[in-house]
Amino acid sequence: MTDESEKASMPSISPLTSSVQEKKRKSVFKKKKRKRSKADIQDDEEEERLTAMLFGPGDVVAQKRQVGHGDDFSLDVGINEETEEKSKPLFELDRDGGGSGDDVGHDRDGPGQDELGDHHEDGIDQPFNMERSHKAAAWVDEDDEGVTVNVMETKQLRKLRHHRTEDVSDMKGTELHQRLRKRFETTTMTLARTDWASLEANSRHKEEEEEEVSSATPLLAARKDRLPPQILQVVRCPDANLKDPNDAVVRAVHFHPGSDPDKPLLLTAGMDRTLRFFHVSEEESEKVHGIHFPKLPIYTASFLGESGQVAVSGRRRFFYIYDAIAGKLEFVPKIMGRGERSLERFAASPDGRTIAFVGNDGYIILVDVKSRQWIADLKMSGSVRAVTFTPDSEQVLSSGSDGDVYRWDLRTHRCVERFANEDGTITSTLSASRKHVAVGAESGVVNLYPDTKSEEDRVPLKSIMHLQTSADNTCFNHDGQILALSTQRERHGLKLLHVPSATIFSNWPTSKTPLNYVWSMDFSPSSRFLAIGNDKGKCLLYKLPHYH
Repeated sequence: MTDESEKASMPSISPLTSSVQEKKRKSVFKKKKRKRSKADIQDDEEEERLTAMLFGPGDVVAQKRQVGHGDDFSLDVGINEETEEKSKPLFELDRDGGGSGDDVGHDRDGPGQDELGDHHEDGIDQPFNMERSHKAAAWVDEDDEGVTVNVMETKQLRKLRHHRTEDVSDMKGTELHQRLRKRFETTTMTLARTDWASLEANSRHKEEEEEEVSSATPLLAARKDRLPPQILQVVRCPDANLKDPNDAVVRAVHFHPGSDPDKPLLLTAGMDRTLRFFHVSEEESEKVHGIHFPKLPIYTASFLGESGQVAVSGRRRFFYIYDAIAGKLEFVPKIMGRGERSLERFAASPDGRTIAFVGNDGYIILVDVKSRQWIADLKMSGSVRAVTFTPDSEQVLSSGSDGDVYRWDLRTHRCVERFANEDGTITSTLSASRKHVAVGAESGVVNLYPDTKSEEDRVPLKSIMHLQTSADNTCFNHDGQILALSTQRERHGLKLLHVPSATIFSNWPTSKTPLNYVWSMDFSPSSRFLAIGNDKGKCLLYKLPHYH
């Protein structure tokens, strides 16, 4: 009785209600099935098979991303243009340097172009890179001829079209293969360098290496010419004036700049009023000849370039120019327009065209060698104590009692630069090389400055304080790697500086080197010899093996 009553109390389900519920379940199932139909799955499998055939089965996912597939891949045949625009990447790399690739018709990197060029809507044909020529494939699938693919069904593959109106609903597998390959060559292949695997690239790489080695040869050769610091090899040779020594202090020694490097021509002059010429060598120096000046104790003597002429002066208002080749001596009584009673100090330009005499009251007197006449005056603020030419003979450096260094342009005769020597005391000597300027002061400090044309404040690279008394002479060798500095007031007062490292050579000279009081010094044209004139009338000669 109870079971029957319970059955009677339960609500009965009508056939109509059950049919409605069944329809809802079917509609939901159809919707799900419509989203992921079997045909779509087959299309995905077909696309993966074609991609794997092109790039290998292990790179399917990577190539899908390369071609343009995302993680949420959907085959929506009815996709509209708005959805297509949203699916485009935020930016594209323009390999040709042209405009952006927003429009498929203007995509310069798009595949599917004919082999001769990429035709665009603007009418410009871009030539295809023929360096990557297609080689015969190792294996060809014959089934590709019978496979057709509807490219329009996949939004990521629509970029393979030549233009928007192209019909690619039935594209053959071989055509798709070619377009995918060309797309890969114009995108991924430009980023990933694979030219190292080709024989031509390897040969070009070897040629580049050979060129690098050949271009590095001068650098290696230049390293051989580099002078090592700290230790300098020095060999003493017989005195240059051994056969005819001076009878007084050797005030001037100078090598002829154009003479034979192995046997250069050297002049010596001094207070004994005699000018002597020697051919020096490491074994024995030979005297060429000499000339005596009865009324002129010689303070300064110098070759005038490579002309063979020699300028000689002392504490007189006149000076001489001697032609060593012709054996002719010319007397210049005075400098017209100037009233100096002493022309004892001067500097000759390296080209031998100009002589700069130290005048009175801060004047530098320029004299033309050819005409023996006055050219111009250069006026300093203080008195002139030192003057020198730059190696190119275009500028003059001077300094004196005010401690400032002046740079003069010989073309305009104007001061183009003025800077204060850091020492601050009276300048006593100046020397210039192609890269540096040495300024010696009466305090014994020699400052080494870089020879730059910048207008910034000059700061010395090195302050050499190895001289206890006034720095009276400074001299660079031919390549500027050695700076010799000496004083006349100190016994053995000579030091050699290694300019690149700004350090003094520690091994030479020693306390036993017979220098005595150094009054003059000079390097031979190739720096193979160093000549030193002292107070004993000797011209010491030393060989530098590094330059032999």
